[in-house]
Amino acid sequence: MNVAEKLVPVVCPWCSVGCRFYAVSVNGYIRRIEFDYDHPTIVNRGKLCPKGTASYQFINSPDRLRKPLRRVGDRGEGKFEEISWEEAYRIIAGKIKEVRENYGPEALAFLGSEKITFEENYLVHKLSKALGTNNLDFPGRYCQYSNSPARVKVFGSGAATNPFEDIAKAELVLIWGHNPAETAPVMFGQYLEKAVIDNGVEMVVIDPRSTRGHKYASLHLKPYPGTDLALALAMLNVIIGEELYNREFVQERTVGFEGLREKIKEYTPEWAEKITGVPAEEVKKVARLIATRKTAFLVNEGMNQHVNGFNLALAIADIIAITGNIGKEGVWSGVFPGAQCGFCAAMTGIAPNKLPTGKLVTDEAARAEVEKLWGFPIPDWVGLDLTSMIREIGNKIRMMYIIGGNIAKSAPNSAWVREQLKKLDFLVVQDIFLTETAMYADVVLPAAAWFEKTGTAISAERRVQRTYKAAEAPGEAKPDWLIVVELAKELDLGEYFKYEHPDEILREINSVIPLFKGATPEYLAQHPEGCFFPCTEPGEGAKILFKNAFKTGDGKAHLVAVDWMEPPEIPDEEYPLWLTNFRLVGHWHTGTMSRESPSLQKRWPEQYVMINPADAQKFTIKDGDLVKVETRRGEVITRAVVTDHIREGVIGMPNHWQVNFLTLNEVHPVTKMAELKAVAARISRVEE
Repeated sequence: MNVAEKLVPVVCPWCSVGCRFYAVSVNGYIRRIEFDYDHPTIVNRGKLCPKGTASYQFINSPDRLRKPLRRVGDRGEGKFEEISWEEAYRIIAGKIKEVRENYGPEALAFLGSEKITFEENYLVHKLSKALGTNNLDFPGRYCQYSNSPARVKVFGSGAATNPFEDIAKAELVLIWGHNPAETAPVMFGQYLEKAVIDNGVEMVVIDPRSTRGHKYASLHLKPYPGTDLALALAMLNVIIGEELYNREFVQERTVGFEGLREKIKEYTPEWAEKITGVPAEEVKKVARLIATRKTAFLVNEGMNQHVNGFNLALAIADIIAITGNIGKEGVWSGVFPGAQCGFCAAMTGIAPNKLPTGKLVTDEAARAEVEKLWGFPIPDWVGLDLTSMIREIGNKIRMMYIIGGNIAKSAPNSAWVREQLKKLDFLVVQDIFLTETAMYADVVLPAAAWFEKTGTAISAERRVQRTYKAAEAPGEAKPDWLIVVELAKELDLGEYFKYEHPDEILREINSVIPLFKGATPEYLAQHPEGCFFPCTEPGEGAKILFKNAFKTGDGKAHLVAVDWMEPPEIPDEEYPLWLTNFRLVGHWHTGTMSRESPSLQKRWPEQYVMINPADAQKFTIKDGDLVKVETRRGEVITRAVVTDHIREGVIGMPNHWQVNFLTLNEVHPVTKMAELKAVAARISRVEE
């Protein structure tokens, strides 16, 4: 190896598996990557997926933001002029002070991000509280905010119960609304394929599409999008009705069983078949398998991103609890964020009702504890979630500060979102590219990318790891943590933000958030495999949660008698098809980074729509035809892919391009989760 080359250990910036590798850095420039075979205890064991191997490409894009920008045209036009950092801070601080004076701090809103580090999300949270607002959220609201609050309600915590290695020790793997072969390929290959091929574990898939991993499944249930809740209720009916539940576990470790038993009597497999299109006998078979096997439950956006997703997640949590598939080796369930740092935001309390400790802002004692550590008063009112922020733009919300989020493309009903953004008095976007959201900003701040800073990442299996700076940021771009610190000084809050390195921020987190007391910068530097939170002391971490008790007040799982909830929009004569969406192995979220990675963009260049051959014949569509996909919100022109990999009556599009012009911004009353995966649509051929 050339003496000028440095091997810098980094955590992959894409999905939440937490793969590690080396960035080969020469004078602040990443030349290539090398696999990490030196540490057998790391999650990926030297393996990487297509995004991982291309992960450094986007940082070298000529389209990177290099200097602060000020808008000089209309919102959305993309007309900006370069300004200095000093002027940018002065303008932003002045506008924050103006909005607070005219409308109060409740008119300010902040968004953290799953694209920035643990330390940086912590500072975003701290700054919002220092300015007196609890209007705080992150784009993960549209990711895990069905499963997470449901698991908190039942188990007291939404976190993953076990390490990935336990999946290979299961007796049944249930993949529900999840496509890990594409969205978490290394985890799929290292643990799921091993479970099936080496250990003979049975796999069941529940998804309206045939995904890359379905070839291993002994059963593939294909419900209509948004009807999965009926399946879960029917499975509860079978497990309880046939007395297949774990009696000892239910008696000793749960409450609410009798209410659940009574509620699910009406939800028979035959009832579910009429709603979902899944044969009743298949529902019964899967229910019996779950009840009699140690089961790893892998659920994700196909379960989460529905208005009724909260009810579905509650029903699945009930199934897990009554079958005793929790708190032991060889099972798995929990939140599976779509991004590496989804937990980085969630575990710093980035939410409108949370403190960084995870306790509620309305808890006076908990608030006082953090006030003592931070040195300033914290507002006691519950703020607005992301969807409510967007709805209230121009009314309650006058200014937004968005870090690493592209809501103009990721939020449902994109045309509506963009019209709302135009109504803001002031918008700040802090990002690495001029995103669709940044086009509406008054000031755009250039941020350093993942490999251009040191920080902490938290994976889906609760693994806390350190990633290190391997490259210099382009132009005048700065790390997000430093931008927050410097802006705080301009806002006369500098005494609360005296940080010169991410290590100092992490040490403060160690003292503020008990779950991470032992995840010190020193410990993580010496242990590249990291620790599993809760890691309350260096070297201590809990690989398996809930062995003896749950995180509820009485230590028991609180079963919920779940009601059926119909999707907010179903096909009809005018819009006769279900439209769903999915992720591709080569792209990520809105494509901000993946479309700037040449090898990924070359292989996965454009969107398309999947349609079943029977539906294609009905609508006179051939493979490769240019078609128009319409819903009541808008239309998208794309190419058709005719395939039996999607069930009849359903069409599907990748979610990295324009599909959110078609989705629905109606939300669940509790979780505020929108309908991103099941809307009524129609399709027609376009003449070329």
